[in-house]
Amino acid sequence: MQWIRAFLASLLLLGTLSSTSWAQDNYPQRPIKMIVPYPPGGTTDVIARNIAQALSEKLSVSVIIENKAGAAGVIGMAAVAKANPDGYTLLVSDASIATAPSLYKAMTFDPVKDLVAVSWFVTVPHVIVVNPNSQIHTLSDLISLAKKDPEKLYFSSGGIGSPLHLAGEAVRTSTEMKWVHVPYKGGGPAILAVMSGDAQVAVPSLPSVLPQIEGGKLRALAVTSPSRVKMLPNVASVTELGYPNAIAMGWIGLHAPAGTPAEIIRKIETATGEILKDPALRTRLTEQGGDIVSDSTAATYATFVSGQTQGWEKVVKAADIKAE
Repeated sequence: MQWIRAFLASLLLLGTLSSTSWAQDNYPQRPIKMIVPYPPGGTTDVIARNIAQALSEKLSVSVIIENKAGAAGVIGMAAVAKANPDGYTLLVSDASIATAPSLYKAMTFDPVKDLVAVSWFVTVPHVIVVNPNSQIHTLSDLISLAKKDPEKLYFSSGGIGSPLHLAGEAVRTSTEMKWVHVPYKGGGPAILAVMSGDAQVAVPSLPSVLPQIEGGKLRALAVTSPSRVKMLPNVASVTELGYPNAIAMGWIGLHAPAGTPAEIIRKIETATGEILKDPALRTRLTEQGGDIVSDSTAATYATFVSGQTQGWEKVVKAADIKAE
C-alpha cells in the first residue's frame, strides 16, 4: 500500500507542477490589476494609465488601474506585497518604495523582501516653484530670504514623508536653508497654496505643475535633476547652480509580490521594454514630463531602488523627519 500511496503522491505532484508550468507558459489568461498607491489624477496615476493601455494591447488582456491611496503609498504597497504572487496584481511603484523603510518602522510588510522589481518606466525630476508675483526670481533669492527671515518663508508639501516633503528637505538641507513646513493633505492643495500666496515655495514633481509653469501661474527656480530637462530648457538644474546634493528624482516603474515566478516577471519585463519603444507612447510620456528609461530591466530597476533607499535614509535622518 505504501508504494501505491507514493505513486499517487508523485502523480499529484507532477500534475501540480504541470499545471503551474502551463499557467506560467500561458500567462496572462485574465485581466491584470496594477495598483497605484495614490488618488487618481497625479503624475504616477497618469503615467500608469498610459502604460496600462499600451500593455493591454501588447498582452491582449485588460490591464486595470486600481487606486489604493493612503500613508504616502504604504497602503497600496501593502496590498500588493500580500497579494497572490501569480502576476495578476502588480504595484505601480515610485519613490515611496525607497522612502518607506526609513519613514515607517512598524509596517506589516517589508518593501525590500516582500516586493520585487519588474520594470522601470520613467524618471521624473522635481522643480522648485514660487508664486510668480513674489520677489523671488532665482534660487539665490530664495536662499537669501530664508536666511533673512525664515519664519516668514512657508514651504508647502503633500504631507509629512510625502515625495514633495522629502524633495523639499533635500533642497533645504543641501542649501542650509530654514523655513516653516506646512503639510497639506496631498500635492494638489500644496501647489494651490503657492499659487494663492498662502505658501512661498514648494518642490513638486515636474509633470504635476508643468501646465501651471507654462501658463505663468507658477515660477520655476530650478529643477532637482543632474542637468536641465527638455520640457524646461531655460530653467537651471540644482547641480548647475552648485547644489548637487539637492538632486531629488522621482521615478515610476513596476513591482510584483515576492515569489512571483521568474518566467512571469520576464514576460512583463519584456512586454514593457517593447512598449516603451513605441514612438506614440514615448511622446505622451515625455509630454507629461517623464524621462523614459532606456534600460528598463528588472535587474537595473532593483539596483536603482536599492541605491535610492540608502540615499533617502540619509535625508530622513538629516532632516529628522517623523512620519505621521
